[in-house]
Amino acid sequence: MIRNRRVGPDAAGDRNLRRALGEWQASVVRLDGVDAVTTELVRLRCAHHHDCGT
Repeated sequence: MIRNRRVGPDAAGDRNLRRALGEWQASVVRLDGVDAVTTELVRLRCAHHHDCGT
């Protein structure tokens, strides 16, 4: 299966935005108060969004 890039390699991003998103994502990963079903649904949704088969 061939996957197309959603954002080209020459796309520039705001460093502050990327840093903020990285910090937010790291804090979300550390959450432990979410039930297993919700966690799995989010994982599947993210996998679909990012075109990965995990």
